Amino acid sequence: MGRAAMHPIGRKRRVTTCVPCYTRKQRCNRQYPCNHCTRRRRPEECVYQSTIAQPSNISPRESIRDLEPREPASVELPEEIAEISSSEAKNGSSNPHSTLAKSFGYFEHSDSNTMALLKKWDLDSRDQDENTQGMSTTVLETVQEYFDRMPPRPILDFLMQYFVDDLNWMKQIIYPPSFLTHYQQWWAKKWPLSVEEIEFAALILRIGAYSAHFLPSPTHTSDWIHGQPLSEVRNTCSDIGDELARACLALDWKGSLVRVQHVLFASLKFSCEGRTDKFWEGIASACSAAQKAGIHTVAPVPGEGSSQVLEKEMRRRTLCGLYVLDSHLARQLDRVPIFPDNLVLETLPRLRLAPDIIDLSTPADTPEIFTERLMQVRLGMFWRSLGSKWNLPYDPIHGEERYERFCADYIPTLPPEFALNPDRKWDVQLPKLPMQRQLLYIAIFDSVCWNFRPLLLLKPSQVTSLPLYKQVLLRSQKHRLALVALEELHAVTTLHTMFGGSHTRFSAIIFNTFEAAVVLLVLCTHKDFPFDQGESHADILGLRVATLTRAKTMRAVEKALGRLQMLAEVSEMAASGAQVVTQLFTKAVRLGQLQEPDTTTDSNQNSLSPRISPNFPNVDSGSGLWMPPGEWNLTSMPDMLSAIGHGDAYSMLQFPPLDPTCWNSNFHN
Repeated sequence: MGRAAMHPIGRKRRVTTCVPCYTRKQRCNRQYPCNHCTRRRRPEECVYQSTIAQPSNISPRESIRDLEPREPASVELPEEIAEISSSEAKNGSSNPHSTLAKSFGYFEHSDSNTMALLKKWDLDSRDQDENTQGMSTTVLETVQEYFDRMPPRPILDFLMQYFVDDLNWMKQIIYPPSFLTHYQQWWAKKWPLSVEEIEFAALILRIGAYSAHFLPSPTHTSDWIHGQPLSEVRNTCSDIGDELARACLALDWKGSLVRVQHVLFASLKFSCEGRTDKFWEGIASACSAAQKAGIHTVAPVPGEGSSQVLEKEMRRRTLCGLYVLDSHLARQLDRVPIFPDNLVLETLPRLRLAPDIIDLSTPADTPEIFTERLMQVRLGMFWRSLGSKWNLPYDPIHGEERYERFCADYIPTLPPEFALNPDRKWDVQLPKLPMQRQLLYIAIFDSVCWNFRPLLLLKPSQVTSLPLYKQVLLRSQKHRLALVALEELHAVTTLHTMFGGSHTRFSAIIFNTFEAAVVLLVLCTHKDFPFDQGESHADILGLRVATLTRAKTMRAVEKALGRLQMLAEVSEMAASGAQVVTQLFTKAVRLGQLQEPDTTTDSNQNSLSPRISPNFPNVDSGSGLWMPPGEWNLTSMPDMLSAIGHGDAYSMLQFPPLDPTCWNSNFHN
């Protein structure tokens, strides 16, 4: 949309209280949050509203009367938070950064590098290059053209509100109250804008593109938004957001917290598109941007008073979010983490921000909404503390020691609302808490699978060469690995049900469904499955679970396969994963029939036959695609797993070709 929507701000009328106190006829101390909003534990409602002159020529497309979800109120933070100096707007950039820092790559706020030494002698070279000034003018003209192509405000209003209501709980990169306030104010800005405001426009668009990947949804079933196709909105937001991000990099090489945030959302978009390789690269870019902006340190932040406090807290939370993603992907993809192991120790969040509660009378011990992220941080720190280089081949003794330390050092630290046997008393007041709980469970169970998974790569000769006591321990660990993979699938199923059980591109559901299913199917091919331990009940991480059986395991995998086949209509990741699981499922079924020929009946064969989706043509038990049972050798399992784990080397599995015409059009969009 054009810049006409960004109308000038009129003279502000002095008010003596925040809006909530005004409605309650109370006098407050005009802080953010004020004394009364703090006592009510609703700091996000502490806003100071002023009259904004509305021009008479606002176009109809900018009206938000038809906005489908509820629209955030038009509010402003206190003057010290909202104020942007006129000099910044004229220059199109905030503080001029040192050309020395740009050329040599120094971190400006270091207290130990050469630049810190030069600052002592006032030789840090803070003059801007004249060529940069000329380039800025050209870039700003281009930025204006991009603003003219932005989706209309009602569309962006819808996407922002949908994101805050339904998606932000996953990663919590932004703090909704301050973000929505800034969003409302952004539309009132007039040209020229500061680089910070252009960065914020990129953040808006990249949040919009990310949110559009979760639509249609149970709450919005249409693939149109205010008269525009969803795919068109998604592509427009993505393309213009990328262009604005490049422009901001040209205007200001250092960046700020907002840049880190919009780079993160760009990487999350790749995750939704099934491009985990691009997702990993995006996280690396966000980590680099974080270090340029200095959020990895206790460096000073712009502003003063309450705005500075909130900025510092959001820096800490963003760094925690980066650390979680870095640790998680490094573990899943067998990569070297980007951030040091103990980076976040000095920068953990320190403030208690009010949760999104329904009942204003909720007691003061309401769980902090960021708790799940903190537990994910501690999960990453725990596994990193054990070192990245483990003895190869897999040693059952070391695997058992790591598991026991996990049970002793991490599991007891889970808060009651996130314990494996949780206290659910807050689930009604905090609607997203049950979903956060399942997300944490998935990460916990996946990490235990990661600890034991290398045992599946042991060759028969390596197993037989182990001492007898290690062979017994290995059998016990295979039993435990199967149980924890089943629990992971159960957590994924529960989370998917909370999403409405419908189509989704959420990678946590797709990726972990695939990984747990592969582990279970490989275990089912072992002759000693289900690794009977002679116990009436089983235990995993201190949680009592049902006895492991082949029928139960295959039913769980069959359900997982059905989910992947359904999600293949909208996700390339799910489509490729469903192919592999389908083939491995059939092999596991045939091996089970060979190992138990006397107990297998026709009904059992039917119940354990994978329900092949029509999305995967030529995949059926009689097509001749599969390797004959007599040629299937368990000694090839490690090699097959190695192939599954590295790129596209799937020659052993002989994929059938996919037929894109069978897929839902949403996938192509």
